[in-house]
Amino acid sequence: MVDTTDALTTMTSENVEQSTRILEEIFAAAQPGAVFGQPVVSGVYTIITASEIAAGGGFGYGRGFGPARPAGHEEEPAVEAPPVQSQPTLAGGGGGGGGGGSTGRPVAVIIVGPEGVTVKPVVDVTKLALTALTALGVAVAITRRMRRLGKA
Repeated sequence: MVDTTDALTTMTSENVEQSTRILEEIFAAAQPGAVFGQPVVSGVYTIITASEIAAGGGFGYGRGFGPARPAGHEEEPAVEAPPVQSQPTLAGGGGGGGGGGSTGRPVAVIIVGPEGVTVKPVVDVTKLALTALTALGVAVAITRRMRRLGKA
């Protein structure tokens, strides 16, 4: 049983280290340097992009040891006499998982020129259209629901 425990403990440590490395790579995208792009110079103008960066993730791991109990069996009440020792029942456990991701999108363009500094927003037409369609769908669903309740 000690060999099984040692092997599972080693696997757990390796999985945690691997998960930590993966999360560090995911969160590297959310560093302050990722928000502003490298300046591009064209003649007297310098253009810098500003982005919105988001990252998230997580991981977990579980393990268990001890004798397996059939599902639905309650703990037996304590008895006065000590139980008879029998051959130890080996059991084990394990598990693990994780995931994450990062995303970025441009939100503005900063233009530095002879006239001064200008900030122009980047409008995401697709996102606006999806938001409008969602709002319209919710409004229609609420209106239908209110009409049904009014007839009852």
